[in-house]
Amino acid sequence: MALRITGRREDENGANTHYRLSDGRIVTREEAVRMCRDGLLPDYNIIVVNGVEYLRDNPDTREEDNIDNQPLI
Repeated sequence: MALRITGRREDENGANTHYRLSDGRIVTREEAVRMCRDGLLPDYNIIVVNGVEYLRDNPDTREEDNIDNQPLI
């Protein structure tokens, strides 16, 4: 079963800095981007905002699985 993002940590500006994965691990944004590139997070894609890479949930009709709708950790 593919890993999912189940929580997130933000900095003071609201940018995601860490993610909690469905296996319980907490990884940095950079680690999660590498994992996505390596195919370990297939339900996500990489976007670039102001030169910084972030993850975004692949488009679907469900809002509850969007990263920004995951609980803060």
